[in-house]
Amino acid sequence: MPSKKSTDKQDGDVAVMDAPEATTRGWREQAGDFADQAKDAARSGATSAKNVTGEALHGLSKLIADTAATVDDKLGPQYGDYARKAAEAVSGAAKSLDDKDLDQLAEDARNFVRKSPAVAIGAAAIVGFVLMRMMRGSSDD
Repeated sequence: MPSKKSTDKQDGDVAVMDAPEATTRGWREQAGDFADQAKDAARSGATSAKNVTGEALHGLSKLIADTAATVDDKLGPQYGDYARKAAEAVSGAAKSLDDKDLDQLAEDARNFVRKSPAVAIGAAAIVGFVLMRMMRGSSDD
């Protein structure tokens, strides 16, 4: 049985290709378009999450710094100093997050995993556990 032919004109020449090849090429182009759209959506979501996380860290830093005086009064100045140092560390992390773009953050994460795979696996397990608890809690409502 003869295969169906389709023609594709390029520079005045007629190139003949099988219909299955044309269909496959169309699917590949469509898959590439979908992949590009997925990458754009993922980058947009990651940028949004980065911004929200940075804002949350700045808020946490301010909260810790504001409570340092109360910690001084209740527990002593040594513990208040710990709270102020913690606030500075959180503030530094927030600033670092704000200053880096997604590609730099991804490279930092890759380097961290290469240097400390056990810590990275432990952190991933903790994050997974927390997310599971959050999801389970929201489904109970």
